[in-house]
Amino acid sequence: MRLGLGIDTGGTYTDAVIYDFDTGEILDSGKSTTIKEDLKLGIINTLDQLSPDLLKKVTLVSLSTTLATNACVEDKGSRATLVLIGCDRDTVAKYGKDYGLPPVDDMIFIEGGHNQQGDVIKEPNWEELHQKINDRIANSDSFGIVQMWGVRNPEFEKKAKQLIQQWTGMPVVCGHELAGQLNFLKRAATVLLNARLIPLINEFIDAVKLSMAQRGIESPLVIVRGDGSIMSEEFVRERPVETLLSGPASSVIGGINLSGEKNCLVVDMGGTTSDFALVQNGRPLLAYEGANVGNWKTATQSVYIRTIGLGGDSMINFDSQDNITIGPRRVAPLSWLATKWPGIMEEIKRIYKENKWHTRLLCQFFYLVKSIDGEKDYRPEEKRIVEALKKGPLSLEQLAERANCSIYRMDIERLESLGIVMRSGLTPTDIMHITGDFTGWNKEAALLGAEIFARRINKDIDLLTQEVNHLIKQKLYINIVRMLLELEDPYLFTTENQSELEQIISKGFGNGTYISLRFKTDFSLIGIGAPIHIYLPDVAAALDAKCIIPEKSSVANAVGAITGNIMVEERIIIKPRYTVAGIEGYDCFSPRIKVSFENYEEALEWAKEEAEALARQSALERGAGEVDVTVDVKENNTRINIFNNRIGDEEDKEDTEQEVSDKILLETVIEAYASGNFKWIEKEVG
Repeated sequence: MRLGLGIDTGGTYTDAVIYDFDTGEILDSGKSTTIKEDLKLGIINTLDQLSPDLLKKVTLVSLSTTLATNACVEDKGSRATLVLIGCDRDTVAKYGKDYGLPPVDDMIFIEGGHNQQGDVIKEPNWEELHQKINDRIANSDSFGIVQMWGVRNPEFEKKAKQLIQQWTGMPVVCGHELAGQLNFLKRAATVLLNARLIPLINEFIDAVKLSMAQRGIESPLVIVRGDGSIMSEEFVRERPVETLLSGPASSVIGGINLSGEKNCLVVDMGGTTSDFALVQNGRPLLAYEGANVGNWKTATQSVYIRTIGLGGDSMINFDSQDNITIGPRRVAPLSWLATKWPGIMEEIKRIYKENKWHTRLLCQFFYLVKSIDGEKDYRPEEKRIVEALKKGPLSLEQLAERANCSIYRMDIERLESLGIVMRSGLTPTDIMHITGDFTGWNKEAALLGAEIFARRINKDIDLLTQEVNHLIKQKLYINIVRMLLELEDPYLFTTENQSELEQIISKGFGNGTYISLRFKTDFSLIGIGAPIHIYLPDVAAALDAKCIIPEKSSVANAVGAITGNIMVEERIIIKPRYTVAGIEGYDCFSPRIKVSFENYEEALEWAKEEAEALARQSALERGAGEVDVTVDVKENNTRINIFNNRIGDEEDKEDTEQEVSDKILLETVIEAYASGNFKWIEKEVG
């Protein structure tokens, strides 16, 4: 018996499964609330729900983590210094902040480098670099290096890394090691973020391994990459930025493996958001332009994910026309709040009994998540709000009275955004309690809250329930169709027309008054997440698509973590050197070297061998055993029209021009794809 432990630290819950590699069976599973302030605590709480006997038999642990994503959103990380070689300071000052980079005075700029052909312009002044490193060393825990054209020739990045390691003994990472994009600002953001994350990921992994050891788990640890593949612990310790969007990627892999579908669209509905990802031929569609999280625009490859603010905890509200709205604000369900603080039932019953009409939604509550003791930059009103909530949750009316605030102008938004105060209100989870689809918490609180809401907008509760469920399905339908249409034509939706197009799309979910509109897809819809079974079947029916809700969909992310494999893609570029006389040779650009050839066939053969070797080496570094590699060659050509003079026939003796078309090679791209299982699995099979 070969058992693996899959763990996913999601935004709301931390899930874990014990998986039998031989039978594909899930032997045990657990779920607990994610503790964002300390992710390992959520993992510990979940592990303690699993069978101790089975845990001791686990011999591989795979973890998908929100650590890197949270650090981006919250702008956390260790002290890292970015060294930029041959990069224009004014360009960085103007655009750097759009990518997450710090002020230019916090970075080191060195002249020199290569041009876009990979030829040396000027060797950097290494003594100058040494002096600048000495000036920054006291305020740095790690360093990142990016050269303007380092993707064309990484020679100086490599030398700078060697020297800085020699001078400081600190971790150093280079742009060519992490990304191959030409956009140096994206490479700089990726490198700096990676450098900041290294101490954080090391501390996190050490804590997780200690927790495992305390429970008798002595096994290798692998981490899920943002593209859904896995990486060895040693590899991740050096490249933590590659774990960006690790969680959503795990849900996609889990959806593939639980459903067995090779061409599908995975819909993952959680408490806060719904994520959509497309799978073709068993592989997730990737966002090659890089993962964007928080203020950071990186070149890190990740699964292409479309996210909307729609989940089980989305707030149900009404607009100025009394139309029902759902999300994107996340709130705590009333049914949950009344279970945790039963005393609020008295206030809910009072609001219901008084049946007061108000422009605001009265049946919403606020509770304190953390204190602001010692903080000095909060406004007096905010301090009064926090003080009023110290004894427990209060309704909107109660809070306005006790904090001496106007119910219309009470400013609580900043306290909510900082995670100090949490709001509670009517949610789809409460509607599920009313319909019987979920019964985990206080049904009476959900029912009364829905009654108060329904009376406010002059509807009965049955109609309210139907409209909420219809709106959720319609939102899912619109965003699925929009995603597929954008993949067909990226320029279809513009800022000016997106609202109108979405209104047209919505006619496909429920016939219009005068005309029917239908969209159809051959991709199966795979539902992931606890509430998805309520909504997705009707959405799939409207798209004439197969719908699959796997039995273990609620822990699909953890399943995806333990069932992922190692996948690597490496790319080599061949560019011809054009002169007036024609092509004089070919330059091959590898992430580790630039090589030139006079003959195209020789350049192509070298590039294919280099791409295969790089992909195989990278897969082995990530922890693969035996590796399968395929190589694909794509020539990027363009056609130009040339006018050639030719002599007319004997009768007219006139010069004429003939238009001919000629094919011009712009570049050749050689892509190598390597895949393999983690070496532990292959070792056990052998």
